[in-house]
Amino acid sequence: MAITKALHTLRYNANQIKIEGAAPTATINNYDYLYNLAKRMLAIEEAIYQIELVSPVGILVSSRVANIVVNSIHRTVVALIPSYGIGDFDWEGAGEDMAVIVGNAWGILSKCDEDGLAQAVCDKYNLFQTMCEIQAGLDEHGYLDCE
Repeated sequence: MAITKALHTLRYNANQIKIEGAAPTATINNYDYLYNLAKRMLAIEEAIYQIELVSPVGILVSSRVANIVVNSIHRTVVALIPSYGIGDFDWEGAGEDMAVIVGNAWGILSKCDEDGLAQAVCDKYNLFQTMCEIQAGLDEHGYLDCE
């Protein structure tokens, strides 16, 4: 019974992540979206933990639900991270929220034995950080001024 409830929790939250991630409001500047995404990912982590308590061999890994969870989280988080640097990005606001979400995504994807996808999320996040640093450095020296 506990596994069934946990699987339903996984399926529901993964589908909601996929649906909400496709909305035009799914941006790193939308605090409400980031908050709901983090809450749904936390619910998924708790459900995975409940399944592991009952079935240590991992019923989740072999289930179709794992595919839904992995695909929705990977696609959503990768889409959330910009592909370009933002020189004046708010690292203390949206940046902290994004760091938490990337960490949660990495944890969930790793639990589902998808280390490659977990690393892909981290790599895109690290590339975004590097691009922001490069753009900030160029901007600081006036190389981006078009005057």
